[in-house]
Amino acid sequence: MRKKFIFVTILSIALIAAGIMVTFAMAHANSVSVEAEVLNVRSGPGLAYDVTSQVRKNDVLQVIGEENKWYKVRLDNGDSGWVASWLVKNTTVSAASNSMAVVTSEGGLNVREKPSADSKVLGILNTNDQINVISEQNGWAQIQYQGQNAWVSSKYITIRQSTTKSDAKDLQRVTIRSNATNIRNKPDLSGSVIEKADSGQSYEIQGVQGDWYQVETSSGELGYVANWVVDISSNKNSAPQKSKTTKLSEATIVLDPGHGGNDPGAKGEMGTVEKDVTLKTAKAIKNKLEQAGAKVIMTRSKDEYVSLRERTKIASENQADAFVSLHYDSVEEGTGDISGQTTYYYKNRDQSLATSINNSLGDALAISNRGARVGDFYVVRENNQPAVLLELGYLSSKIDEERINSGSYRSQIADAVTSGLANYFSN
Repeated sequence: MRKKFIFVTILSIALIAAGIMVTFAMAHANSVSVEAEVLNVRSGPGLAYDVTSQVRKNDVLQVIGEENKWYKVRLDNGDSGWVASWLVKNTTVSAASNSMAVVTSEGGLNVREKPSADSKVLGILNTNDQINVISEQNGWAQIQYQGQNAWVSSKYITIRQSTTKSDAKDLQRVTIRSNATNIRNKPDLSGSVIEKADSGQSYEIQGVQGDWYQVETSSGELGYVANWVVDISSNKNSAPQKSKTTKLSEATIVLDPGHGGNDPGAKGEMGTVEKDVTLKTAKAIKNKLEQAGAKVIMTRSKDEYVSLRERTKIASENQADAFVSLHYDSVEEGTGDISGQTTYYYKNRDQSLATSINNSLGDALAISNRGARVGDFYVVRENNQPAVLLELGYLSSKIDEERINSGSYRSQIADAVTSGLANYFSN
C-alpha cells in the first residue's frame, strides 16, 4: 500500500512538472517546428475544432497566440490556425527575433521556401532592402515574403536595433481593431498583459520593435501591441490629411505593375512572364484613368526591379488616393483548371475600395470572380494609403493565359478598374 502511495505521488509530481514545463515552453515561444510527420491545423484551440489545413514535419511556424496548450500560428500562405503544443517544439530564437534587418549581399539575396541552400527560390531581395526577421536558426533567418513565411541566409543580412524613439513630429497612432486586445510589457507574446484595449481605442506610437509598436497605456506605463491587430493613422497633431476625394478626376492613383527586373514573377506554359503582362496592363489602365482626368503615377514604367518598400513609399510620398498593385496568379502543376480573378486588401478601411473594384471586374470580365478578400501582402499591409492588390487571372491556366495575352482583355480590365475607382470616390 505504501509503495502504491509513493508511486501515485511521484506520478502526480511528474504530471504537474510536465504541465509546468509545457506552460513555461509555451510562454517563451516565438516560433515552433513541427515534430509530427503530418500535423492538423484547426480553426480553434482544441480537438473539437475543424481541420482547416495541414503542415509537415520540420515546417517552422510563427506563433501569434496561445490558449489551452494550443498555439495560434501564422501559415506560409498568410492564414492563421491552431496546432497542438505537444506535437511541436520551440525553435531556438536569437536576440534578433522580431527585428529589422538590412540585406548586405552584393547582387541580391535569394529568398527560399525552407532554411536550406537546396530549397526552392521564391524571389530575390536587393542590397539595402529592409526585412523583418521573425526568428533565426542554424544560420538562416525566417522572414515574411509576399504574404508567406520564407528564409534567407543570415550571413547576408545585418540586424538593426529596431526600438527607436521617434521625433514628436513623426509620431503616428495605432487604432485597435478588436475588443480585449492585449498590451504587453515587452514586444513578445510571452510578455505580461498590462492593459486590455477595445476596438476603436487609439494610442500614440512611441517606438517600433520588429512586429510590435511601443505605446503609452492609459496609466502612463509603456507597453507593446502587435502590428497585426491594429491600424495606423496620422497623429492628431500632424498636418491635416487631404480631404476625401469625391471625383476620379481629382484623384491621384498609383499603379503598381508587379515584379520586374530580376524578379520575373510567374510564368505560363506558353511562355508568358508575369512582369511583362503586369506592365502592359498598368499602361492600359493608366491611359483610361488619364482620359478620365485622374493623375496617375507608376511604380515602374519599364522592366526594372523596384523593392516592395519603395513601392509603398511612392504611394505615401504622393499622398495617393488609391494604390492598385497588379499581378497574375499561378498554382502548382496539375491544378491548371483553377481560373479567375481575385481582389485583395489588408486593412478594414480598404474593404470598400476592394469591393468596388472587384464588383466592376466581375461585371466586365468573362472569367470567374473569386471575390474581394483579405490578403497579407507587403504592398497592402505596409501601405499608408488606401491599397488593393489584383490577381487578374492564372498563368497556370491555359484558358486564362490566352486571355491575359489579349489586348482586348487588358482593355476590359482597364475599363473595369477605372469604373470601380470612379464608383469608390463618388460613394
